[in-house]
Amino acid sequence: GVPSTLSLKEELVLGKTGNEETMLLNPRTVDADQTGNIYVLDNKAVQIKVYDPQGNFIRAIGKRGQGPGEFQRPTNIQITAQQNIFVCDPGSRRVIFFSLDGQFIKELSGSKMWMFSDAKVDPNGDIVGSHTIMDQEARTELIRFNSNMEPLLTVTSVPIAKIPVFNPYFPFIYFGLTADGNVLWGITTEYVFNVVNPEGKTIKKIIKNYDPEKLTKEDQERRAKEIWGEEGPSPDVRVEWPDNFPAFQDFVMDEHGWLYVRPYTKEKVEKGVIYDVFDADGRYVARVVLPDRAMAVKYGKLYTIEEDEEGMRLVKRYALQWR
Repeated sequence: GVPSTLSLKEELVLGKTGNEETMLLNPRTVDADQTGNIYVLDNKAVQIKVYDPQGNFIRAIGKRGQGPGEFQRPTNIQITAQQNIFVCDPGSRRVIFFSLDGQFIKELSGSKMWMFSDAKVDPNGDIVGSHTIMDQEARTELIRFNSNMEPLLTVTSVPIAKIPVFNPYFPFIYFGLTADGNVLWGITTEYVFNVVNPEGKTIKKIIKNYDPEKLTKEDQERRAKEIWGEEGPSPDVRVEWPDNFPAFQDFVMDEHGWLYVRPYTKEKVEKGVIYDVFDADGRYVARVVLPDRAMAVKYGKLYTIEEDEEGMRLVKRYALQWR
């Protein structure tokens, strides 16, 4: 009884016209609020650029710097349940809050977390973030903090590498937050998603059976060039290749808890990116093709960042309907 057929219609393209202030120079992440305003983190401008539902530029928020409301190397933004803009800035080891109209609210230090890479705010105001610890055995920890960035509990701690061995497809944690404050997390080497409540208890697992994609010699050579170029790894790096590709690459969740997972697959499509979709109860719905990597799915809209024929990175919005 779950809708399983997806239709998409392109509605809007952002970033190609205007001046340097209004254009998108290098969009990185996208989010949207309940009214349809679109918030784009522009890496090159080091700003959040805001557009109305018709694509008209409204304002730019923040700038490069070290002062209140300024950024060093922001990686992601979120429109929170409290209707604020939340910015994760590993470059300054801070998280920063703005109102939707761009007024600076506060910032919190993430200095206790080395390689602080991602963070989100749950509906209760708690902050969930991941960081990597480099020791004899590198690991990634996913931690729940209170609203003052004081640690409450460790959601999970996952080993990812043994120094000096390097896995070109090392495990990576992705996570999302549900409307009731649970954390849904998965590690890329397994097609398993764990739902953990605010007290740290695992209350559900979503598991999909799949056939792993074998990593061939040609795959290894292509990946090595992506990482190290034609010269290859330095002599002091010991590369250890896995037998298979990871299970998935990343995922996004919509406001209802539907999960859009980008699997590692060699299945060919004429144009677009393959996704597996699960509903809020964890039931597998369908395998679909989206125009490009999903940056956000919010309020019946899909947001992507796509390159045009000239190599410009543009934000696109699609109407998304399941039936």
